[in-house]
Amino acid sequence: VVDLCLVPEVKFYFDGPGGIVDHIYERLLSHGKAVVVVAEGAGQDLIVASADTKKEPKRDASGNVLLEDVGPWLCRKLKKRLDTKLESISGTSLNIHGDKLTLKYVDPSYMVRGVPPNTADNVYCTQLAHNAVHGALAGMTSFLVGSINGRECYVPIKLVANKRNVIDTAHQSLWEYVVFDTAQPSFIIDSDDRDEADVLISASGGVILATDDS
Repeated sequence: VVDLCLVPEVKFYFDGPGGIVDHIYERLLSHGKAVVVVAEGAGQDLIVASADTKKEPKRDASGNVLLEDVGPWLCRKLKKRLDTKLESISGTSLNIHGDKLTLKYVDPSYMVRGVPPNTADNVYCTQLAHNAVHGALAGMTSFLVGSINGRECYVPIKLVANKRNVIDTAHQSLWEYVVFDTAQPSFIIDSDDRDEADVLISASGGVILATDDS
């Protein structure tokens, strides 16, 4: 279903061999359409580099950097580049009518989170609630309740504080699955500067917890 998936952990580029423009262009010619999914936080380095003026990043009240809205920005960049490519083949068998790119942008916002819970969600939340109460009655403090390898566990808050969920391209194969499924460029990185000691495999096995240095 998806032809291109962009995430913050893997940097991408527009032009040249292996760029997203050529990939989407080929899909448009072969399938007549292309579906792009972009995660919040992706392409932040490109947005900053393309800005007319260099300015300090905006921060919230807690000092966290506020991410730029990548969706509309990506739409503008892709439409400009793809329209140019489509115009170059206007009148040929590949684009007889000289069509340009018709782009539809959908921002799900809270639509995904607003989906009614199913039975599995209800059971899981009940288990979390029960275990949280049991831990509190047992005198435990400063802990979280979660599922690790299919088992409910008590996790000290200090173990997960200042950490975030990321897709780890060095230790897990999740990104490989995405690339194989979409047949998109892999945007392979040569090195991973995260310390091995910061790697914690989560219950899903596809994402890890890594120290957030920002």
